[in-house]
Amino acid sequence: MIYNDDKEILVSMVEAMTKSKSGLESTKNWAKDALWYDIPPFASRGIKPAIKKLDNTFSAFKSCEISILHIDTFISQDIGVVCTIQKAEVVLVNGVNKVLLLRETDCFKKNENNEWCLIHQHTSVPNGEDWDGSIVTEEN
Repeated sequence: MIYNDDKEILVSMVEAMTKSKSGLESTKNWAKDALWYDIPPFASRGIKPAIKKLDNTFSAFKSCEISILHIDTFISQDIGVVCTIQKAEVVLVNGVNKVLLLRETDCFKKNENNEWCLIHQHTSVPNGEDWDGSIVTEEN
């Protein structure tokens, strides 16, 4: 069964996170005990450490534009997973420009109010930073 409305909701939540510029804004749809793995290597449980880390990260940016290059969604009645390939174009406050390809997995669960909330997020930059963003499928 396809849950089109849920798919649109989850994709829009992920898109909103890519446009956020603060920890509070980034975590507004997170469960209180969300588990988060980020780059550079960082892991946290709960919203407070994520907000602190995100605010610290955003303070090092003069600008940050993130584009979603590819999206896959997997949804059941109360669990949803959104996997994205993202391109981050960052200008640091010291003027250094960086372009990174990121892989991100966002896992959602419906709460007691039947609203989607993020329970786990994992973002990674492939080792060596030489990955071209392609996804290998059975047809390749």
